[in-house]
Amino acid sequence: MCLGNVTKKIIKGPYSLIIFLLLVISFYFITDLSGHDEYTVKAVIDGDSIILKDIQSTNVRYLGINAPEVLRYDSPGEPFSEEAKNLNRNLVGGKKIRLEFDNERYDPYGRTLAYVFVDGVFVNEELVRRGFAKAFIIQPNDKYAEKIIKAQEEAKRERRGIWSDLYSLQPPRGNSSFLIRPSSATRHIDQRVVVRGKITKFRKSDKVIVLQMEDEIDIVLFPESWDNFHFFNIRPEDYYIGKPVEVIGKVKMYKGRPNIIVNHPISIRALM
Repeated sequence: MCLGNVTKKIIKGPYSLIIFLLLVISFYFITDLSGHDEYTVKAVIDGDSIILKDIQSTNVRYLGINAPEVLRYDSPGEPFSEEAKNLNRNLVGGKKIRLEFDNERYDPYGRTLAYVFVDGVFVNEELVRRGFAKAFIIQPNDKYAEKIIKAQEEAKRERRGIWSDLYSLQPPRGNSSFLIRPSSATRHIDQRVVVRGKITKFRKSDKVIVLQMEDEIDIVLFPESWDNFHFFNIRPEDYYIGKPVEVIGKVKMYKGRPNIIVNHPISIRALM
């Protein structure tokens, strides 16, 4: 867009001036957002997202990783979520950072997707290396997949953070306010909750493991997450059967049944 061409189109009257000013402002925002890759961090939301100190307070979601969910007023937290947030704050809080982008610039929630660099540190990679986030590569955004996966292998080898041991995977105490019964799951669709109950049945195929909690709600594990359980010597279809468990996650409906998808033992723990 050329501002010279816009200037030529100014006619008489206040409306033309207003339109001109709106075009200029829009041009400024577009140029500002796409023409710079260095920003100052205004706030740290959690282990994998921040808010920039720019005119739009842009929300940035880190690409290639997934940190434990923090406890909020409307959502339960996961083990090591505060540690992940604190590390992220120590790395980038109030600092000038550099952003790099991949094939997709925004996620479905309108957040900017980016790789973050500060003081010579690749922040996404460092969070995974310290064991405070998992590798979470979604095609076509795989620019740094190899580095992030290698960092996760190191974290697992050194048993750091979420890869330490099952006894360290303790959820925040405030989660008790989100506790529901399996029988009430259908009243909490699209909400993050904590549900307790006994795993009574299971079914397994090449595509999924489904753990049935008291025939009221399904706990679903897809193949890409099975290795996270095997790392702790857990075969979900054996380990959880007959045990009371506590599950943290968002309730969804599938073929008329409520379910929660889990992908790591931080989201499901045996209570005995």
